[in-house]
Amino acid sequence: LGLACVAALVLATPAAAQQGQCSRDTLQDVANRYVKAQHDGSVFALPVGEWVDYRENYGLVSTTTGVIGQPADFAWHVELVDPGACRVFVQGVILKPKPYVVGTALAWSFNGLGQINSVVTQAGDPQFDAQAANDAASKEDWGVIPAEKRDTRDALMTAANAYLAALPGAKLAEPELTIDETKGAVAVRGHAGGPDGPAVGHVLRIEGGKVRYDHGLTPKG
Repeated sequence: LGLACVAALVLATPAAAQQGQCSRDTLQDVANRYVKAQHDGSVFALPVGEWVDYRENYGLVSTTTGVIGQPADFAWHVELVDPGACRVFVQGVILKPKPYVVGTALAWSFNGLGQINSVVTQAGDPQFDAQAANDAASKEDWGVIPAEKRDTRDALMTAANAYLAALPGAKLAEPELTIDETKGAVAVRGHAGGPDGPAVGHVLRIEGGKVRYDHGLTPKG
Protein backbone atom coordinates (compact mmCIF):
# COMPACT_ATOMS: atom_id res chain seq x y z
CA LEU A 1 0.00 0.00 0.00
CA GLY A 2 1.03 3.60 -0.50
CA LEU A 3 2.93 4.85 2.54
CA ALA A 4 3.66 8.20 4.12
CA CYS A 5 6.64 9.15 6.26
CA VAL A 6 6.86 10.99 9.53
CA ALA A 7 9.73 13.25 10.50
CA ALA A 8 8.68 13.51 14.13
CA LEU A 9 5.70 12.21 16.08
CA VAL A 10 4.32 13.89 19.16
CA LEU A 11 1.97 12.10 21.50
CA ALA A 12 -0.39 14.36 23.44
CA THR A 13 -1.75 12.80 26.61
CA PRO A 14 -5.28 13.88 27.52
CA ALA A 15 -5.92 15.28 30.98
CA ALA A 16 -8.16 12.33 31.76
CA ALA A 17 -5.30 9.93 31.15
CA GLN A 18 -2.93 12.03 33.25
CA GLN A 19 -5.38 11.77 36.13
CA GLY A 20 -5.42 8.00 35.89
CA GLN A 21 -9.06 7.81 34.81
CA CYS A 22 -8.42 5.28 32.03
CA SER A 23 -7.94 1.65 32.96
CA ARG A 24 -6.96 -1.13 30.59
CA ASP A 25 -10.13 -3.04 31.51
CA THR A 26 -12.34 -0.06 30.71
CA LEU A 27 -10.65 0.53 27.37
CA GLN A 28 -10.74 -3.17 26.49
CA ASP A 29 -14.49 -3.05 27.09
CA VAL A 30 -14.71 -0.12 24.67
CA ALA A 31 -12.79 -2.15 22.07
CA ASN A 32 -15.10 -5.13 22.55
CA ARG A 33 -18.16 -2.93 22.24
CA TYR A 34 -16.82 -1.38 19.05
CA VAL A 35 -16.52 -4.83 17.46
CA LYS A 36 -20.12 -5.51 18.53
CA ALA A 37 -21.24 -2.13 17.23
CA GLN A 38 -19.86 -3.01 13.79
CA HIS A 39 -21.58 -6.39 13.96
CA ASP A 40 -24.88 -4.72 14.87
CA GLY A 41 -24.46 -1.78 12.52
CA SER A 42 -25.29 0.53 15.41
CA VAL A 43 -23.13 2.98 17.32
CA PHE A 44 -25.42 2.49 20.30
CA ALA A 45 -23.64 -0.74 21.17
CA LEU A 46 -20.93 1.66 22.39
CA PRO A 47 -20.99 3.62 25.66
CA VAL A 48 -21.94 6.91 23.98
CA GLY A 49 -24.00 9.73 25.40
CA GLU A 50 -26.40 12.00 23.58
CA TRP A 51 -23.66 13.27 21.28
CA VAL A 52 -20.73 11.59 19.55
CA ASP A 53 -18.36 12.97 16.92
CA TYR A 54 -18.04 10.28 14.22
CA ARG A 55 -15.62 10.88 11.35
CA GLU A 56 -14.34 8.84 8.42
CA ASN A 57 -11.11 10.01 6.79
CA TYR A 58 -11.44 13.19 8.86
CA GLY A 59 -14.84 14.07 7.42
CA LEU A 60 -17.92 14.25 9.65
CA VAL A 61 -20.25 11.36 8.74
CA SER A 62 -23.61 10.22 10.04
CA THR A 63 -23.41 7.11 12.22
CA THR A 64 -26.34 5.69 10.27
CA THR A 65 -24.74 6.03 6.81
CA GLY A 66 -21.07 5.47 7.67
CA VAL A 67 -19.34 2.11 7.81
CA ILE A 68 -20.30 1.68 11.46
CA GLY A 69 -23.95 1.87 10.42
CA GLN A 70 -23.60 -1.11 8.09
CA PRO A 71 -23.96 -4.45 9.94
CA ALA A 72 -20.83 -6.50 9.24
CA ASP A 73 -18.41 -8.78 11.04
CA PHE A 74 -14.66 -8.34 11.05
CA ALA A 75 -13.04 -11.27 9.30
CA TRP A 76 -9.85 -10.24 11.14
CA HIS A 77 -9.11 -7.48 13.61
CA VAL A 78 -6.55 -6.35 16.15
CA GLU A 79 -7.21 -4.15 19.18
CA LEU A 80 -4.72 -1.64 20.60
CA VAL A 81 -5.47 -0.49 24.14
CA ASP A 82 -3.63 2.62 25.30
CA PRO A 83 -4.32 3.76 28.88
CA GLY A 84 -1.55 6.35 28.53
CA ALA A 85 -3.48 8.20 25.81
CA CYS A 86 -6.93 7.16 27.04
CA ARG A 87 -7.64 5.72 23.62
CA VAL A 88 -8.42 2.50 21.76
CA PHE A 89 -7.52 1.72 18.16
CA VAL A 90 -9.04 -1.20 16.27
CA GLN A 91 -7.97 -2.23 12.80
CA GLY A 92 -10.37 -4.58 11.08
CA VAL A 93 -10.98 -6.26 7.74
CA ILE A 94 -14.55 -6.59 6.48
CA LEU A 95 -15.15 -8.96 3.57
CA LYS A 96 -18.93 -8.90 3.25
CA PRO A 97 -21.48 -7.65 2.47
CA LYS A 98 -19.06 -4.97 1.19
CA PRO A 99 -15.27 -5.12 1.63
CA TYR A 100 -13.47 -2.53 3.75
CA VAL A 101 -10.27 -2.23 5.73
CA VAL A 102 -10.68 0.25 8.55
CA GLY A 103 -8.61 1.64 11.39
CA THR A 104 -10.69 3.26 14.11
CA ALA A 105 -9.53 5.39 17.04
CA LEU A 106 -11.95 5.74 19.95
CA ALA A 107 -11.17 8.47 22.49
CA TRP A 108 -12.38 7.93 26.06
CA SER A 109 -12.87 10.53 28.78
CA PHE A 110 -14.59 10.85 32.13
CA ASN A 111 -17.74 11.75 30.14
CA GLY A 112 -17.54 8.52 28.15
CA LEU A 113 -16.95 8.00 24.44
CA GLY A 114 -17.12 11.28 22.56
CA GLN A 115 -14.94 10.81 19.46
CA ILE A 116 -14.76 8.00 16.91
CA ASN A 117 -12.31 8.55 14.05
CA SER A 118 -11.91 5.96 11.30
CA VAL A 119 -9.49 5.69 8.41
CA VAL A 120 -11.61 3.82 5.85
CA THR A 121 -10.32 2.10 2.73
CA GLN A 122 -12.51 0.42 0.13
CA ALA A 123 -12.69 -0.65 -3.50
CA GLY A 124 -11.10 1.99 -5.72
CA ASP A 125 -8.52 3.07 -3.15
CA PRO A 126 -4.81 2.60 -3.93
CA GLN A 127 -3.90 -1.11 -4.00
CA PHE A 128 -7.02 -2.04 -2.01
CA ASP A 129 -7.58 -5.77 -1.57
CA ALA A 130 -9.49 -6.74 1.56
CA GLN A 131 -9.14 -10.48 0.94
CA ALA A 132 -5.37 -10.23 0.56
CA ALA A 133 -5.17 -8.07 3.69
CA ASN A 134 -7.19 -10.64 5.63
CA ASP A 135 -5.13 -13.57 4.36
CA ALA A 136 -1.83 -11.88 5.23
CA ALA A 137 -2.90 -10.57 8.64
CA SER A 138 -4.38 -13.92 9.66
CA LYS A 139 -0.91 -15.46 9.39
CA GLU A 140 0.72 -12.81 11.58
CA ASP A 141 1.27 -12.85 15.34
CA TRP A 142 -0.36 -9.86 17.04
CA GLY A 143 -0.60 -11.56 20.42
CA VAL A 144 0.56 -10.32 23.81
CA ILE A 145 4.34 -10.22 24.22
CA PRO A 146 5.74 -11.64 27.47
CA ALA A 147 6.42 -8.84 29.95
CA GLU A 148 10.17 -9.48 30.07
CA LYS A 149 10.45 -9.16 26.27
CA ARG A 150 8.36 -6.03 25.77
CA ASP A 151 9.72 -2.73 24.50
CA THR A 152 8.96 0.32 26.61
CA ARG A 153 6.51 2.96 25.45
CA ASP A 154 9.38 5.31 24.65
CA ALA A 155 11.21 2.59 22.71
CA LEU A 156 8.10 1.86 20.66
CA MET A 157 7.69 5.55 19.84
CA THR A 158 11.35 5.83 18.85
CA ALA A 159 11.16 2.77 16.61
CA ALA A 160 7.96 4.02 14.96
CA ASN A 161 9.51 7.45 14.38
CA ALA A 162 12.63 5.99 12.78
CA TYR A 163 10.73 3.55 10.58
CA LEU A 164 8.14 5.98 9.28
CA ALA A 165 10.65 8.77 8.75
CA ALA A 166 12.62 6.46 6.45
CA LEU A 167 9.64 5.73 4.15
CA PRO A 168 9.26 7.56 0.85
CA GLY A 169 6.29 9.81 0.24
CA ALA A 170 4.64 12.84 1.76
CA LYS A 171 5.21 13.58 5.42
CA LEU A 172 2.41 12.86 7.84
CA ALA A 173 0.91 15.97 9.43
CA GLU A 174 -0.76 16.11 12.85
CA PRO A 175 0.01 12.46 13.68
CA GLU A 176 -1.94 10.77 16.44
CA LEU A 177 -0.40 7.72 18.10
CA THR A 178 -2.06 4.87 19.94
CA ILE A 179 0.47 2.61 21.67
CA ASP A 180 -0.15 -0.81 23.21
CA GLU A 181 3.02 -1.97 24.96
CA THR A 182 1.54 -5.42 25.66
CA LYS A 183 1.37 -6.14 21.92
CA GLY A 184 4.33 -4.05 20.79
CA ALA A 185 1.85 -2.22 18.59
CA VAL A 186 1.68 1.40 17.45
CA ALA A 187 -1.17 2.84 15.37
CA VAL A 188 -0.55 6.16 13.61
CA ARG A 189 -3.26 8.30 12.05
CA GLY A 190 -2.65 11.60 10.26
CA HIS A 191 -2.86 13.71 7.10
CA ALA A 192 -0.51 13.03 4.19
CA GLY A 193 1.39 16.07 3.00
CA GLY A 194 -0.09 18.68 5.31
CA PRO A 195 -3.01 19.50 7.65
CA ASP A 196 -5.50 19.43 4.77
CA GLY A 197 -4.07 16.32 3.12
CA PRO A 198 -5.84 12.97 2.80
CA ALA A 199 -6.09 10.56 5.70
CA VAL A 200 -3.33 7.98 6.16
CA GLY A 201 -2.93 5.26 8.74
CA HIS A 202 -0.33 2.71 9.80
CA VAL A 203 -0.54 -0.11 12.31
CA LEU A 204 2.90 -1.38 13.29
CA ARG A 205 4.02 -4.44 15.20
CA ILE A 206 7.41 -3.75 16.79
CA GLU A 207 9.56 -6.37 18.47
CA GLY A 208 13.01 -5.72 19.90
CA GLY A 209 12.96 -2.18 18.53
CA LYS A 210 12.34 -3.36 14.95
CA VAL A 211 9.16 -3.18 12.88
CA ARG A 212 7.92 -6.65 12.07
CA TYR A 213 4.61 -5.78 10.39
CA ASP A 214 3.22 -2.62 8.82
CA HIS A 215 -0.42 -2.38 7.83
CA GLY A 216 -0.83 0.72 5.67
CA LEU A 217 -4.20 2.44 5.24
CA THR A 218 -4.33 4.83 2.29
CA PRO A 219 -7.78 6.00 1.22
CA LYS A 220 -8.18 7.79 -2.06
CA GLY A 221 -7.42 11.48 -1.56
